[in-house]
Amino acid sequence: MRRFNKPNEPGRVNDGRLQEKLVEKYFQNLDLDNVQAGAHDAEFDGKGVYNKILNTIDAEYEMPKRRSYTGWLAAASIVAVFISLSYYFRYDILNYVSPVHTMQVSAERGSVTSIVLGDGTKVWLNGGSHISYPEIFRGEKREVTVTGEAFFDVAHNANQPFIVHTGNITTHVLGTSFNIKAYNDDPLLHIDVVSGKVGVVPAEGSALSFSTIYLTPAQGITFNKKDNSISKNSGIDIANLSGWRAGKLIFKNAALPEVIKTLNREFEVSIRADANLTNCNISANFTNVPIKDIMAVIARLVKGKATLSGTVYHLQGKGC
Repeated sequence: MRRFNKPNEPGRVNDGRLQEKLVEKYFQNLDLDNVQAGAHDAEFDGKGVYNKILNTIDAEYEMPKRRSYTGWLAAASIVAVFISLSYYFRYDILNYVSPVHTMQVSAERGSVTSIVLGDGTKVWLNGGSHISYPEIFRGEKREVTVTGEAFFDVAHNANQPFIVHTGNITTHVLGTSFNIKAYNDDPLLHIDVVSGKVGVVPAEGSALSFSTIYLTPAQGITFNKKDNSISKNSGIDIANLSGWRAGKLIFKNAALPEVIKTLNREFEVSIRADANLTNCNISANFTNVPIKDIMAVIARLVKGKATLSGTVYHLQGKGC
């Protein structure tokens, strides 16, 4: 620790030692372990803060010593400066001393992976999905980033909103359960609420501009990545919303292209369909059904056939 008394100046040695002890005592009492910092706080300039503190201390000694209690006043001022600066930079100091590790979890194609975050929030990832999150949450927000499909059961904390980043869309919640489907190769992004309340806003820095869309149970939004349009939906089938967590494969009036992408992620195959089948919708329960039987059912629904070449299915038909 830098000593605060200036050399060759009698009478300041004791004051300097007293000041050091006060400062040391302050930092011993400062419970940094219970202080939290946000994942997006500004980078901490440790050297700048330290120099600012020392400059303040040096400035205190430029004042003439008029009374016997001047040293005490100087020490109190130093401690006050430390308290003020340490509080202002408390999150940055903690991150500087003990950085938070970023965790990465992915679910392999055809599998479901479940994890529990540091705050107790439960997350299920569907096949081909990925989540990035801090090992522990610090600060005023809990933030994660998701690609693919994930179901969240968020631990309630009114003082620390839970935020999910998915490309150009950001979802804010306190304590709720909801499903996000945001695969990179899908033109549509879906957010559907099972319980609680969710607020959907444009991501910071995105070109989107719309007011917060609030969603309650059985409501959701569909965001079209191609034209940046967004629509609010009601009457969502909550019972089947997250059936994939239990290995269910159920489609209700789902567009064929969406069905095909889901099957491609679920099975080790590639399915291609003729352009005239794009507008077909599929309603079926394919839970525990082999892919060859699934393709046979879809072929009947589109009034055509499905031929297999290696691991590639070619779907042809008259259309719906």
